[in-house]
Amino acid sequence: MATVDVICHVAIEDDWEMSRGFGQYEVSKRGVPLDDAGYVRATTPERVAEVVRDGYADLSLPLLRIDLSLAGLERAGVPVEWHDGDPRVVGPIPMDPDVVVGEEPLKP
Repeated sequence: MATVDVICHVAIEDDWEMSRGFGQYEVSKRGVPLDDAGYVRATTPERVAEVVRDGYADLSLPLLRIDLSLAGLERAGVPVEWHDGDPRVVGPIPMDPDVVVGEEPLKP
């Protein structure tokens, strides 16, 4: 199990912004809804550039780095599982400032 306080999700900006109105974000990764994958793909802060390079380099849409508090997710009742060193958020991400502790534009 990792000893991090914050995990990150790479989101397409339009997907993230549209989710605000619903109060939660339900996209696993590029082109894959949470319902299909069963989890939201996340990574550790030091691996964000790798995720962008490997999964989004061919995309010209604006991207965001979403920082998520592990403690906030736990308080919200959203489990995080670790698989081969990578976190998986097992449920929708609440649009709650206790959970979403940072949003930063990324360059593919």
